[in-house]
Amino acid sequence: MIEKGKSVLLFLLVVFSLVQSYLLAYSNPYMDAKVKTELNYVTTEPLGMEEQVENLIFPEMLVLHLGNDKHTVFYPSTPPFYELILDKLTSREFKGMQRASVNSVDWDQIREEYRGVELRFGRAVPFELLSRVFKIDRDFLFFGDSIDRIWIYTSEVRDEVRTYFFSSDGRYVYESQRADLTIGDVTGYVGFGQYWDPYTTKDGNLYLPEKPMTRLLKMDVDFDSYTTEQMQDNLFVDPGITRTIPDQPGQFFYTDGKRGLMIEQDGTWLSFTDPVASTEGDNNLIDNVLGAISFVNQHGGWNGKHQFVKESESETGSDVVRFQQYYRDVPIVSGNALNFGFMQLTMRQGEVASYYRSLINLGKEVSNKSSRQLPGGESLRSILNGMDSNGKNIEALFPAFKPTLSKDTVTLSPVWAARLLSGEVVIVSESSPVQLK
Repeated sequence: MIEKGKSVLLFLLVVFSLVQSYLLAYSNPYMDAKVKTELNYVTTEPLGMEEQVENLIFPEMLVLHLGNDKHTVFYPSTPPFYELILDKLTSREFKGMQRASVNSVDWDQIREEYRGVELRFGRAVPFELLSRVFKIDRDFLFFGDSIDRIWIYTSEVRDEVRTYFFSSDGRYVYESQRADLTIGDVTGYVGFGQYWDPYTTKDGNLYLPEKPMTRLLKMDVDFDSYTTEQMQDNLFVDPGITRTIPDQPGQFFYTDGKRGLMIEQDGTWLSFTDPVASTEGDNNLIDNVLGAISFVNQHGGWNGKHQFVKESESETGSDVVRFQQYYRDVPIVSGNALNFGFMQLTMRQGEVASYYRSLINLGKEVSNKSSRQLPGGESLRSILNGMDSNGKNIEALFPAFKPTLSKDTVTLSPVWAARLLSGEVVIVSESSPVQLK
């Protein structure tokens, strides 16, 4: 009996040992849930909505070529045509990519004679991110390139549709030789622009309206804002150990000894720095863009529609990622007088070194609406010529809102904004009351 009992006990010990070995090998450890290091951020209730990368990438404008050197432009605020065209194109497939020199096609002739549509993104978008929006063939040699334009046109003589993706370096184009598009598709896109405002161009880069733009409203928008306490809870590991350092009137600095949080503009603008972010190893742009989006999702959220507008490299080798805020599908451009209308993060290896954003959340209620118009034709050309030599430093022009902040509302006034070759966005012209005929 004793020997039999020993055998049973030994069997049970062996089974118990095997179960422990299995759990150690295949179960998830719980150390992260129990031990919080100084590099972790505290988990808090979300403040704003979360976003996905595919919702932050869309064309700055659609240029429609109508044939006979006639053109028009749709912006995201051009309902419903901009959205209709974009929805149709994002459902199509673009396969069989082949690279060629940009000079292999006479683009002046295509622009003047052939009907088609250009999708202009303003700043370069990596193929890998663009493929989150469009069904692009990922299996080709130069998938790591970045794109700033897609041009689709039809040749009725040859009964074909051609689709080109323009490399941001200006040297190459990528043709999709198996694009899921028909002549009827392109004709339909162009048809939306037949009776829209005419635009002209001298060089194929800058398109100007031939008459004033009048479909615009100046308005007062209600708002609320995140509190300093909410942002401290979101950005510091232990908000209880932070100390406050008054800096200047309307400006306060908070620190836990490592991270720094500055609240400016009477509580409406946030600047956050984290010097403990990693500084060694390879820096990957895609990881940094996705990391920036994830960070905003967890720390403040998105206060309205935004667009991924650019990335650049800082002096330290980090990526500076910027997102442009829109209201009613119109970008908000604040100029130099006010920090408003964008989020910007400095990223290194997917980690955040700095974070800038507005604490204001624009509401849906508007008041004091008035019709406004922006100049066009010769009046607009004179303004641009006065800025620089024939507008040579301007690569894009688009309608925007200029914000003016008061106690209870933000006044949004229509303006013409221009993006310079340097990437800087400036206000070109204010709007005026609509002139009744």
